[in-house]
Amino acid sequence: MRVLKKILLWLLLVAVLAALIVGGAVAWFYYNTDPEAFDAPAVTAGGTALAVNGYEWNAPVMGGVLFKSASAPATLETQDLGTWEQASLDITLPADRPTHLVVKDASGNVLLDVNNEAQVTVAFPANGKYTLEADVTVPRHSSADKPGAPAHGYGVFRYSARVNVSAQPKVEFSSTRVEQGAVVTVLLTGFLDGPEPSVETDLSLAQFCDVPGGKAAFIGVHYNREPGDYTVRVTCGSVDVTQTVTVVHRDFPKQNMTIDQSVADATVNSAAANQEWKDVMFPLYASADAEIYWSGTFIRPCGATAQNTQYGLYRYTNGSPYPERHAGIDYDCDLGDAVWAPGRGKVVYAGFLQMTGNTVVIEHGGGLKSYFFHLDSLACKQGDIVEKEQLIGQAGSTGYSTGPHLHYEARIGNQSIDPDQLFNGSSGLYFAR
Repeated sequence: MRVLKKILLWLLLVAVLAALIVGGAVAWFYYNTDPEAFDAPAVTAGGTALAVNGYEWNAPVMGGVLFKSASAPATLETQDLGTWEQASLDITLPADRPTHLVVKDASGNVLLDVNNEAQVTVAFPANGKYTLEADVTVPRHSSADKPGAPAHGYGVFRYSARVNVSAQPKVEFSSTRVEQGAVVTVLLTGFLDGPEPSVETDLSLAQFCDVPGGKAAFIGVHYNREPGDYTVRVTCGSVDVTQTVTVVHRDFPKQNMTIDQSVADATVNSAAANQEWKDVMFPLYASADAEIYWSGTFIRPCGATAQNTQYGLYRYTNGSPYPERHAGIDYDCDLGDAVWAPGRGKVVYAGFLQMTGNTVVIEHGGGLKSYFFHLDSLACKQGDIVEKEQLIGQAGSTGYSTGPHLHYEARIGNQSIDPDQLFNGSSGLYFAR
């Protein structure tokens, strides 16, 4: 009996010791588990990293035997981003984490409320003070977990910031010195007062359209625009800016060509054909849609890359000493080759004209139009909205033409511009996009 008591006593002592050891280990791990176990994810607003404003977390202790929770309410000072001089603000959040973002104005009205968006652009409706609040949930995995294993614990990090938006009207030009055949873009940003903005210039038709962060107007510089200084005046309420744009000379190639005089007499030399052309084309030159349909860089309208006639070329026909000028590009297409829209737009004309045969005109917005001549057949009709690379017809040799090809030209109003600059991305058109 005495031996049994000793054994039981030893067992009790071992159990107590084990309990103390386990309890001590658990206590040590418990009290040493803190939010440092979680990496606070990066959140930025306007390129500035936001500081953590509050958190709550639930962390595993000893591999998940226990969980420890803690929280710090978002009572820390809201981060001040200072004055922001743009009408929009880019916010980035983790792409692989659950997120929630709310943006409010000074009166507490919700301007934006989104979930799980990695890139957000806030378009402010007016100058003033705004606050943004973001939550990011971070799951925690055990080091022994394999990829894809369930998460052990989580942390929610909160961010809070305020910004004073003071976006004053600003006028920018893509360039103030351009060659013949180029495009000048006028970009108007900031919060505007007064009526809709307007632009006045002798260079070409120009109309403001909505673009991200403001408004833009596109001005075409014709191949035969006389080199020199031209004024562009932009007005909008308190904004009244006059800018000098200098047009510089550009060398264009020359070409000698022989054609059947009877073809010319039936088309370009025909009074009826010329009047038909004016009746259709002149109203199109004077029109401009306020909506911009296109996005990205324009593409060539056909599969052919060879150009048998370049933009702005001087063409001497049948030995005449007086050249004609070429407003577009002639591509060496075969009869029936596919012709497609170089950018999204609206078909404003699709039909037959004596001078240009089967003809399609696409409005891309702001008065920028694409013209397709001499098509064999049409695959679109007036009023259609066509997407970039959508089939609009087949190449042919209708109208004033000496053989199958595609004549393509781009114009802003009645001013032709160099299509190659649209296709290679160098055009001033892309300044606002």
